[in-house]
Amino acid sequence: MAEPVKGKSEAGRRREEGARRRRRRVAEAALRLFLERGYAGTTVEAIAAEAHVAPATIYQAFGTKQAVLARVLDVTVAGDADPDALLDRDWVSQARQHPDPQRRLAIVVAHAAEIAARTAPVKQIMRDAAAANPAVRQLLREDHRRRYLTQQALVDIVIGPGSLRAGCDREHAVASFYALVNSDGYQLLAGQLGWDLARWQRWLVGVLGHELLGNAANSTVP
Repeated sequence: MAEPVKGKSEAGRRREEGARRRRRRVAEAALRLFLERGYAGTTVEAIAAEAHVAPATIYQAFGTKQAVLARVLDVTVAGDADPDALLDRDWVSQARQHPDPQRRLAIVVAHAAEIAARTAPVKQIMRDAAAANPAVRQLLREDHRRRYLTQQALVDIVIGPGSLRAGCDREHAVASFYALVNSDGYQLLAGQLGWDLARWQRWLVGVLGHELLGNAANSTVP
């Protein structure tokens, strides 16, 4: 008996690509409606109409409205259609390979702060919905956990071997980054004080440079 052909057929690949495009279209439509109507005020049927798909398509692809919200968050974190995980992105490799810890910090902060700013509206939707929705509350807790683990890996890249300032251990370094580089901090400074993203990035590099590396880091961000 002949061995089955390994890998997917061309038709199968086309179906998968079509499914990915539909999921992304649904996520983009859901984001527009969540921002306009809030999570509670947005139905699966409304998302389907906005995305030009049948409601059954959304239920088949996602299962629940909460899962659609989770996908919206993932797409917003990524910021593009690149399937690579965040820690596999080119900027992470660039930071990892740079010999200067201050430059590593500047690279990491530039991108992590950009993600925090970009996801701020979605995080606000999640916080508002979490007050009355246990499933979204759990999603928010999971997002905090994932962000902590991701930022822990980024801090490890920044401090490398021997770069952490005297008196600061790894746990404190990660906690400092986690407390400062987040959507809430960006919304506070942007919304209340009128800071733009570039100013917030420079401030973060300066504060974290002192806290993690023990000196005034170069505040230039790439």
